[in-house]
Amino acid sequence: MKHHLISLCAFLSFALGASAQDLSGTKMDDRIGHGQDSLEVRQNMSLYMEYFKQQDYADALEPWEVVFQKAPLSLIRVYTDGAWMYEQLIAKETDLEKKNAYFDKLMLIYNKRLENLDALNSFATPKTTSTKGNILCRQGWDYYYYCPEMDIEKAYSMFRSGIDDMGPNTEAFVLYGFIECSYNRYINDKDNADKRTEFIRDFLECNDICDNLLDQAKEFAETDSLKAMQIVNAYLPTKDKCNDLFIKSEAADCEILERIYSAGIEEHKDDLEYLDAVLKVLEWFGCKGSDTYFKTSDYVYAIRPTSRAAIAKANRLIEQKDEKGALKYMEEAIELEKSDKMKARYAHSIAKLYFEKKQYLKAHQWCKKSYGFDPTYGWAYLYDASCISRVPTTNQLDRSKQFNLAYDKIMRAKAVDPACTEAVNKVAWGYRENWYPRSEAFFKNLKEGVTITVLGEQTVLRFK
Repeated sequence: MKHHLISLCAFLSFALGASAQDLSGTKMDDRIGHGQDSLEVRQNMSLYMEYFKQQDYADALEPWEVVFQKAPLSLIRVYTDGAWMYEQLIAKETDLEKKNAYFDKLMLIYNKRLENLDALNSFATPKTTSTKGNILCRQGWDYYYYCPEMDIEKAYSMFRSGIDDMGPNTEAFVLYGFIECSYNRYINDKDNADKRTEFIRDFLECNDICDNLLDQAKEFAETDSLKAMQIVNAYLPTKDKCNDLFIKSEAADCEILERIYSAGIEEHKDDLEYLDAVLKVLEWFGCKGSDTYFKTSDYVYAIRPTSRAAIAKANRLIEQKDEKGALKYMEEAIELEKSDKMKARYAHSIAKLYFEKKQYLKAHQWCKKSYGFDPTYGWAYLYDASCISRVPTTNQLDRSKQFNLAYDKIMRAKAVDPACTEAVNKVAWGYRENWYPRSEAFFKNLKEGVTITVLGEQTVLRFK
């Protein structure tokens, strides 16, 4: 008995000091310990894992509890398995009292994992290592979707804490849960200007994170297509869902945004950071014809010319049908902008301006500048294909050669940016249909597959 008590005390001391321990290099047996208690833990671990494999979560709880209480540092999956089981049980339970009890345990699992995070990470693999933000995000998600008597302000705060820590690495499903929570928080109190502003901010943040990760997918497009598509399949639907929810909210109606920001810009007309943030919001939501948008851009430009303010000035001149003046500010925006990705988008805008004026050759030249700034900007290649195919020609063969080059551009868009795949697949057939007929090429002794030069670029001669 004395030996058993000493063993138990040693084990409890190990468990209580868990968060301060460095367990790197240890094996599970080392972390469970030795003696009668460790035997009990092993037996219950084996039992709960077997029930877990069979998805018999109700019977898995009791042996899992023994492991959770007596060997909190045995395996990281004790926490992930526990969270999964309680999520399933909460979802199926109809008795409110039991549902609340299950939910309290679910939150306890997350809290204990946070307490033991350093010790757990000390023996984790790169794949199983977690951050505080990652756990807080998942806890916030579970609170929002599984709490029987959910407090939306608490859910919002939990999401916010996790995302503040995770930032651009926030998981896609968490982002959507967060924006849905922010949306419902705003809908429940639509007259609250602060909640409206916070919802707009949250939406823009989620959108930026999705965009940044989709940009990362482009970097893997040619070296690791599987990884690229995994990112796209997670974050592109999330971005679309967030956009749909935002449109449904009607939170960013230009008239409403005018009311929100019109007084603020007068109070902050010397505050560049504030004014630039307002300009970004108005620009993002397409309120580019409002007085507030133009006034804000004038205040920003007066303090210090920025690329965003220059674009705003260009937009005003476009409204006034002064394309020449607009182009001057758009080119200035490219000079002022530090980000090559934004330079590419501004150059793309210039291409669109020339395209609308039916100056397709100039539009093509600006598309080339666009993907010259950012070679992963697939939409510029796709737009360039439209420009190339519309440059005036004198005969069918020359037109066919242009469609050969245009086809190269859309294939390049698909190669560098997986997000363009669907759009490219829709139009590819149309480009191929405009190639020169093989039957006519035969009689003119034209050889398929030879290299040709079109608009100063090389492509391959292909026939329909």
